[in-house]
Amino acid sequence: MNIPSDFRLPSWKVPVVDIDLPEIDVPQIAEKVSEYGKEALYITVGTGVLAFQQLQVRRREMMTTLHTENPDLETHISEVVDHAKSIATILCDKLSEHSPLRNAQ
Repeated sequence: MNIPSDFRLPSWKVPVVDIDLPEIDVPQIAEKVSEYGKEALYITVGTGVLAFQQLQVRRREMMTTLHTENPDLETHISEVVDHAKSIATILCDKLSEHSPLRNAQ
């Protein structure tokens, strides 16, 4: 690459600002930031607890409604879960039969 002989980089002048740091109380600022951080954490945790409690109330209401409308629901769900477990067991057995790790032993 050929750079012309009269090429010069531009010169920028950065103004120097005089800051008087003794006016800034760093420990006090750090204490306030810590205090506000704790308050924000407490608010976040409190909101999460309230949301979880509200979810539990809604879940209990839903279960009561479902049991009222369909008393055999629990038995039906239990049957579906048992069937899903038996299918999962069969699939796991089939997969373990064809596992390359089993053949390596």
